[in-house]
Amino acid sequence: MFVSMLRIIFGLALTLFIPGFAITLMLFPRRMRPVERIAFSSVLSIATVLIVTLFIDLGLGVDTTAENIVIALLTVTAFALLIWSIRI
Repeated sequence: MFVSMLRIIFGLALTLFIPGFAITLMLFPRRMRPVERIAFSSVLSIATVLIVTLFIDLGLGVDTTAENIVIALLTVTAFALLIWSIRI
């Protein structure tokens, strides 16, 4: 029960906030207020999930399983954070 609750919480955070937050850090390192960053993060996360899922399914021809989507999203997030840390 506890593990399934944690899985839901981390899954929602991964799909609705974390990738977009990393992308907003990469694109706008110091120019945003926290409210704007949260709003952009939510929108960019949803768009990132859609684009990454379409890319791994149609572009790469990989099956779209939950594990593949999580790995791809974590890769995109890590790449955005890497670029952000290099620019700072």
